[in-house]
Amino acid sequence: MKKRKITPGGLIYACAAGIWLITTIFPLYFAILSSFKDDQTIFADFFALPQRFGLDNYISAEKMVHILRATANSLLLSAGSICLMLGVSIMGAYVTARKRIPGSEGVTLFLIAAMMIPIQSAIVPIVQMVSAIGQRNNLFVLMIIYAGINLSMVFFILKGYIEGIPKELDEAAMIDGASLFQTLLRVIVPVAKPALSTCAITSFLFIYNELPIANVLITKPQLKPISVALLNLKGDFGTLYAVSFASIVISIIPTVVFYLIAQEKVESSICSGVVKG
Repeated sequence: MKKRKITPGGLIYACAAGIWLITTIFPLYFAILSSFKDDQTIFADFFALPQRFGLDNYISAEKMVHILRATANSLLLSAGSICLMLGVSIMGAYVTARKRIPGSEGVTLFLIAAMMIPIQSAIVPIVQMVSAIGQRNNLFVLMIIYAGINLSMVFFILKGYIEGIPKELDEAAMIDGASLFQTLLRVIVPVAKPALSTCAITSFLFIYNELPIANVLITKPQLKPISVALLNLKGDFGTLYAVSFASIVISIIPTVVFYLIAQEKVESSICSGVVKG
């Protein structure tokens, strides 16, 4: 067998991949190990293995900040926001991709402008509007806000994907007697599942980890999402690092599970985009 020649480009690529792997895996490895230590042991030796793999820190995280309830709140927020966002986006994207409607170009430009607005600059008006209608500490209102924030990006992704779907599929469905909504539901949505999965994952990562808006609008302990609940572990006299790492590990699990479930659809979306290109 011929020895594979090592090229400078291949060496650079291997080094870059190694650096990326270390910077990605090490924080997770460190967090998992630290979740089984106490604060003194964490700072005494970063790389030392825990003396025992007990669940004391995880139990403390549940007692102190109700981490499981906070995780459930974040999952509820994410699921509701994603369903609302995808439902509105897919209908708008389908109509604008298939029909010529007066004023649709203006709506498209408005959505482009909305994408350029930093979310930090929208916090004050959002809080003022929600406070004016007396709907702070309302998870459903927060779902609507998150759906609106992600709407523009998801709309353009779905619109571009639908434009790549042959119109003959729509025409065949309508010849068989399907209405516009039935065509969308039974023809377009199944074909667009890869794009929908991609939008769901990217939106989930934002919603699940969002902090500034949730921290201002949600003050009741029983309604706090995971990102806000983690702040309670930082006190005036210090931070409970071991318990914080245990809470972080718990908060990571839903993200990993969600990605593994939708991974196949995301890879299919990427591959189909390459083929179309």
